[in-house]
Amino acid sequence: MTAARPLPPPPGARRSATYRVRIDGQPAFVEAFRDVAYARFEMDGPVVVEVAAANRPSIETFEAFPASRVDDLGVDRGVLRIVLAAPGPVVVRVDSLGRLFLFGDPPATEIEGGVDPRDLGADPTGRRLSTAALQAALDGARGGGVVTVVGGRYRSGTLRIPDGATLHVAAGAVLQGSRDPADYALDPGTRESAGDDTLAPDVRYLGRTMTFSRLLLVDRAADVRITGRGTIDGAGTHLRTRRNAAPNLLRVRDSERVVVEDVLFRDAAAWSLHVLASREVTLRNLKLVNDRRVLNTDGVDVDMSTHVTIDGTFVHTKDDAICVKASGNGGFRRDPARIATNGCVVSSVDAALKVGTESDAERFSDIRFEDCDVFDSGRAMSVVVRDGATYDRVTFRGIRVGAGVEHLVEQVIGVRDPDAALGSIRDLAFEDVTAPAYEPPASPWTWYAQFRPSRPAEGAAVPVFEGADEGHAVEGLRLSNVVVNGVRLRDAATAARVAGLTIGEHVRDVSFD
Repeated sequence: MTAARPLPPPPGARRSATYRVRIDGQPAFVEAFRDVAYARFEMDGPVVVEVAAANRPSIETFEAFPASRVDDLGVDRGVLRIVLAAPGPVVVRVDSLGRLFLFGDPPATEIEGGVDPRDLGADPTGRRLSTAALQAALDGARGGGVVTVVGGRYRSGTLRIPDGATLHVAAGAVLQGSRDPADYALDPGTRESAGDDTLAPDVRYLGRTMTFSRLLLVDRAADVRITGRGTIDGAGTHLRTRRNAAPNLLRVRDSERVVVEDVLFRDAAAWSLHVLASREVTLRNLKLVNDRRVLNTDGVDVDMSTHVTIDGTFVHTKDDAICVKASGNGGFRRDPARIATNGCVVSSVDAALKVGTESDAERFSDIRFEDCDVFDSGRAMSVVVRDGATYDRVTFRGIRVGAGVEHLVEQVIGVRDPDAALGSIRDLAFEDVTAPAYEPPASPWTWYAQFRPSRPAEGAAVPVFEGADEGHAVEGLRLSNVVVNGVRLRDAATAARVAGLTIGEHVRDVSFD
């Protein structure tokens, strides 16, 4: 193949009125979604991307992030020219226009054969609901079969993916969630709290009280795969804002050896990908793009799970982008452990890379975020304990913080109920972190700070790093090669002055190097 191959647009895709893109001279479809746009293509070597802004004869300001993925960048005769060295997501900003995402993937591995759900009555036009035909195809794939969704827009309610099955959504195809909440069965004995205005928000949106329905469900299954360069669309803005429904896009529950790769997940109504009480789950080269006006649209929630890897994934969402938590959802109580996030590019109105808030477990251990890039986020790195757990060995390593980030770090030990048990944090490390253009906020106070035992008021001058009391402290805080605005943070005074990273009295064994 040539160095680049633009991927076909899905049926009914809305073309961006803002951007035009060419990949190695070939026109690429630029799809508009809410206030952003994206182009998808495959590449097997360096490629030249040309970006033109509609109705703008010249480009005054521009940026491509992460810079490490760009070999060359400049404007020539009113066109932004970007040389990409290798596959991976790149975020482009041109003047004051909305963000453009370039999703360059390595060449796809072809999947041979498989069941075509059209042969079982699935409607590729999307006019009729295809749930029954899609489910029949998946049931027939139990034990090692493949279901290949191609050439259309397939509208569906909840689908269960059984043991050993592969669901492959091919480039140019869309699996779209129904706009009718009745097509998403709730777990028995539950009710959805997201639309219940009689509950306080802090109760309404708890993981144990909401997200009891979903578009795709892997439940007590093993050796399941979800693959392809197509799109899985949740119709989430409509479901959440007009129908008070909050289905996940995907829930993996009490399952093992599950792989999800290459797919673009879009428009979730609540948590997008929920990995619940599961083991040996791999999420690789995914794209998650949500409406940033819709509450609780977390990107990836790893919830009471172990041995989970998130590689090369892009997230642009409202709530937490990638989060490790223990919610108590479904009555499970398991300790999260051995969770690795590598090479991801993420953005969240709230927290980008996070552990907590929900911590209904005895212990979290060996949680690692490494070689990740953060942009346009409320908090780049967040560690919040509110339900009494102990966090052991949480590491942020090789984190690059770009533009539009308000708080570099958020760290809170607190409680929902003043009479509840407090938690603690041991061995919290920030290594090889860079933030070349970071502006510390006027106050280090964040929304979760109000739940510290002292209940500080909004805007209070609270320490960024702080335990709850002598018995519930941060034991072991390490900042190693943390460079903010070109200055290496070698001591507490420099960390406070340059980065606004202040340290309270209930933080012990602090080291800088």
